[in-house]
Amino acid sequence: MKKSIFLPRWRLPLILLAFLLACNLPTPDSAPEPTMPAPTAAPTSAPPAPPPTAVPTFPAAATQPAGSQNASRWIDTTSGIHVFNDQLATVMSDAQWQFSATRYAGTQKMPRPQAERLRAINPNFFILHYRLGLGLGYRAIENGCQPSGEWLAIVVGEDWVQEWPGDENVQEEWFYHQPQDSTTRILNCDWGWYLADLDNPSWRDYWQTTVLSQVQANAADGVFMDSLSVPNYMGADRFVPPLPEVDESFETAWSQRITDWLSWLQTQPLGDYAIVPNVGSWINGRDITDYSPADGVMVEGFAIEADQSPYTLEDWKLQMNRILDWTAQEKAMIGQTYVYGDQERMFALGSYLLVKGSRSYLNIELDLMPEWYPEYDIPIGAALTPPPTNIDELYDSISGAYRREFDNAFIFVNPTNPWDGSGETLTIDLGAEYPLAVTHGGGEIAEDGSTSGTLEYQQVRTITLPPFSAAVLLRQ
Repeated sequence: MKKSIFLPRWRLPLILLAFLLACNLPTPDSAPEPTMPAPTAAPTSAPPAPPPTAVPTFPAAATQPAGSQNASRWIDTTSGIHVFNDQLATVMSDAQWQFSATRYAGTQKMPRPQAERLRAINPNFFILHYRLGLGLGYRAIENGCQPSGEWLAIVVGEDWVQEWPGDENVQEEWFYHQPQDSTTRILNCDWGWYLADLDNPSWRDYWQTTVLSQVQANAADGVFMDSLSVPNYMGADRFVPPLPEVDESFETAWSQRITDWLSWLQTQPLGDYAIVPNVGSWINGRDITDYSPADGVMVEGFAIEADQSPYTLEDWKLQMNRILDWTAQEKAMIGQTYVYGDQERMFALGSYLLVKGSRSYLNIELDLMPEWYPEYDIPIGAALTPPPTNIDELYDSISGAYRREFDNAFIFVNPTNPWDGSGETLTIDLGAEYPLAVTHGGGEIAEDGSTSGTLEYQQVRTITLPPFSAAVLLRQ
C-alpha cells in the first residue's frame, strides 16, 4: 500500500501534557500500528524506584456531577453532521471558546476551569476524562526502550499530576507478567506504560477508585479509555518482552479480559458515567473482543488510514460493519481520522454518513487549536431510513457505489482501493442536474472565530468518483 509522508498521531498517552498544552502541540490517541524500529534494549523487570510520590488527592466533586446522567447526555445526531473534538488548547480567544462550545458536541482531556468555561456557554457540552484503558503510565521512553524520561502526566482538576502513584503505592500484582509466573512486567516501548492485569481485583479497585475521583474532580461526563485493544494488535514488537505476533489463545484470553473489565466497571460507581474505549481502527479480522458493555467507542483511523493511504476494500467494509453493529445498539461512536486532502476528507465524511445513527460523531483531527472543515456545514438533514445491518445493503448496483438518501441530499461513496486490485473509477449519470458540494481547505479557527476554506455547489448531471472518494449532492 502506498504510504503518505504524513504520520498520524498514534497511541500517545498524555506524555508531558502540561508542556504540550503550553506549546499548543497535539496529543493523539491510539490507532493502527505504526512501523517503527525494533527496540534495542529495555529492562526485563521492574525499573529502579522513582522518587517517592504520594497518591494524588483530588478536589471534591460537585454535588451533582456533570456526568451523573451518563450516556443520556450524548447529543442526538439524527440530523446533520456532528463533530467531537479530540482535545482543545487551554488558552484561546473568547471567540474561539464560543466557537468550540457551540460547534462541537464535546471534547476530552480538559482541566476543570476550561470545562466549566465551555459549559457556561453550552450546558450540554460533553467532556471525557482521559486514561489508559489497559495499562499504567510510567515515564517517557529514551534510548530505544528505556523508561527514563519525564513522568507521564494526566489532568486532575486544575492541575497536571504524575500518573505513576509512586513505587511505595504500586503493587506488583497490578501488572501482567511474562512469563505469567514471573515478576517481569511488559513495557510499551512507544509510550512508556506497563501492561496491567485487567483481571486482578487490586488493580481493578485502584483504577476504578482513582479514575472516579478524577472524573469528578474534572467535572467530566465520563472516561475515555485509550488503547483498550488486544495488546499484540498494537504491534507485538513494541513491547518488551515482546508479545506473540499471532497467538489465538493469547488473543482470545485478552478479548475476554477486556469484555470482563468493561462489564465489571459498569457495576461500579464509575458506571454512572460514560465509559468510552478506544477500539483502534477495528479492521483486524482476528479481533473477537465484545465491547458491548461500553457506552461508546472511538474508532481511530476511521474510514481511511492517512492521506493517499486507503484501507483495502475488505478492511473498509469490516470497519463499517462493526460500526453498524454498534450503531444498532444506539450507542455513541466517535470516528476520528487524520486526513487533510480534500478528497480524503470528503471520503471520510461520506463513510460517516453511510453509517451515521443517533449518536454518531466525526472528527478530522489537526491540533489543539479548534479546527473546522467546510464539509461540516453541508445541510445534509436526516437519513430517510435507519442505518442498515450490513454495509452491502447500501450498495447501488447501477452506479457501482454505496448510496444513502437524506432529507436534503444524497451521497455516493466509492471505497475501492487502487493498490489492492479493487480500484475502480466510477462515472455516474444522475439523470438530472443536482448541486454537487465542492470543498477546499479549512483547518484552524482564527482568533476572531472565523473559519477558512470554501464550500461551493456546482450543477452537475454526471459525477466521476475515483477510488476512495465520495460525493454529496443536494436535492433540487
